Amino acid sequence: MKRERLIPLPEYAKREGISESLARKWLKEGRLEAVRLGHYWYVPEWVEVPEGRVETYTLFTHAGGAGKTSLARDVGFEVASRGYKVLLVDADPQANLTAWLGVDPSTVREDDTLLRVIRQDSLPTPREVAPNLYLIPSSVDLAMGELELDRKPLGALALRTALERLEGYDLVLVDSLPSLGSLAVMGALAGDGLLVPVETGAKGLQALKAVIKVAREYREALRKVDPERVAGRSHMIRAFIPTKYDSRTQGDNRVLEALQELEELAPVAPRVAYRPGPHRKATEAQVPIQLTGDREAAEEIARVADFLLERVFHLQEVVA
Repeated sequence: MKRERLIPLPEYAKREGISESLARKWLKEGRLEAVRLGHYWYVPEWVEVPEGRVETYTLFTHAGGAGKTSLARDVGFEVASRGYKVLLVDADPQANLTAWLGVDPSTVREDDTLLRVIRQDSLPTPREVAPNLYLIPSSVDLAMGELELDRKPLGALALRTALERLEGYDLVLVDSLPSLGSLAVMGALAGDGLLVPVETGAKGLQALKAVIKVAREYREALRKVDPERVAGRSHMIRAFIPTKYDSRTQGDNRVLEALQELEELAPVAPRVAYRPGPHRKATEAQVPIQLTGDREAAEEIARVADFLLERVFHLQEVVA
């Protein structure tokens, strides 16, 4: 199937063997078609995307502030910009992912959230928030789902069951809430495994022990209903993603070293640096960090996406 991929202008110029200034000149003269998103220009290109099974991964940790939501937003946008159709699922009643993508949570109806999955066993209609990027939003009303899931037979598998019927997407990223409650369990069991952000500080390392423990427990629960999906694995973690890294801090470097020792459990992604300025701009502008004008932040997320596409996701390569 044909999908539109967005090529950053500097990358397009390099690929075509021209200077970026010449590419911008062509833009002004109308000789080059491009779209502006945030502070960046992108050149659209139609690519062939092979059809395959929808893959689902959950950004998961019970520790707040580890960067789950910003990673879901930014990695989702990055993968979508490369021609894949991506669905983001906001499974957190705080609805930060929803708000950070420009949707006012106060305007979101209960039936537009995962409450529809819990009550009716069907997904709500996703909203398009960027080219190839779609969102199932959240609101504070989703908090009622904790109680309702406890009363629902096999409620922990409700989202997984609904997503198994999903068609037309390549990748689903679920932004789970920082909890070990019923909503978090439903998110964790939704698909192919967990992507675990680890804040490179003492708090992040302490939280990681509990995450590894519950990942083993979730694997055992899933083994009973889908043994093939977890065969040969003792847990559900597919990657660790170091976040909020500060190279000037000895503690952060020690955490990175400790994470490298966990490679036998799951691969460790390129680190994401502590960048309060760009993250604040992205939150205030309600856009992915790639659109804030900070090139280093954009390149950093691109490296994380490269790693996930190569080591974790099993998406077939798009062809221009």
